[in-house]
Amino acid sequence: MNLLFVGGGNMATALIGGLLSSKASIAHLHILEPEPKAQETLKSRFNAEMRSNGIEFTVSATECPETLLNAKAVTWSVLAVKPQQMQEACQSAAPAFRAVLSHSMLLSIAAGISIDAIHRWCGNSHIVRAMPNTPALVAQGITGLFAHPSVSSAARAQAQALMNAVGKTVWIDQEGLMDAVTALSGSGPAYVFRFIEALTEAGTALGLTSSQSEQLAIETMKGAISLLESSGEAPAVLRAKVTSKGGTTAAALASLEQDQFMTIVAKALQAARDRGHDLSNEFK
Repeated sequence: MNLLFVGGGNMATALIGGLLSSKASIAHLHILEPEPKAQETLKSRFNAEMRSNGIEFTVSATECPETLLNAKAVTWSVLAVKPQQMQEACQSAAPAFRAVLSHSMLLSIAAGISIDAIHRWCGNSHIVRAMPNTPALVAQGITGLFAHPSVSSAARAQAQALMNAVGKTVWIDQEGLMDAVTALSGSGPAYVFRFIEALTEAGTALGLTSSQSEQLAIETMKGAISLLESSGEAPAVLRAKVTSKGGTTAAALASLEQDQFMTIVAKALQAARDRGHDLSNEFK
């Protein structure tokens, strides 16, 4: 298949790297990227690997390679720009690229941009929305997917395969729930990092060095996730197993509950969900 990436930032780079690692069947991959410095970085990062995989690889701001001049030659266009840049990127592209966007399958990884908006900007309803997260940079991401009804089951499978190159995928059956996906998993890594910061600072306040606290916090987080994944048990069950009545863990959890920890988390996700909804309204 032939792929067009609109935007060559971190998430696009992660996805392209994942596709190369998974040996995806790609004939030509073009990145539409306006910044000269970013173009050179992308070429430096991918040229050799693309050649070794037999993939024709091009990067440009305006020039459309001959391979893609037939608008129907592109299988998927991946819209990988920031939400605030999406409309301009779609509508200000060179005519040859606009023709591609109007005929190819579209995979958008921009938070808060609705299918209706993309349809209006590209003149194409064959759209899959994807909400990945930053662990995709190390092929450990999780992506929520929603497809327009016009997208065939075969195209849905292709979109899922594209995103599986950087982690796991979950299909969502209502577009409105994509804001909830953004709030939970899209923004979720930041919550984890913040919690590790909090554990580190608290450990330091108890007398450990900053380095000791950070190492203990990070390895505890990694170990707990590994245990959860390997045990097959629910988080609540594992929490109960490590919580002895009247013990240290019970005291800590009681303090969290007294400070309404669950409510704090719920309010945080609601705030993120609402901001995603606002973005959708901004770019209608």
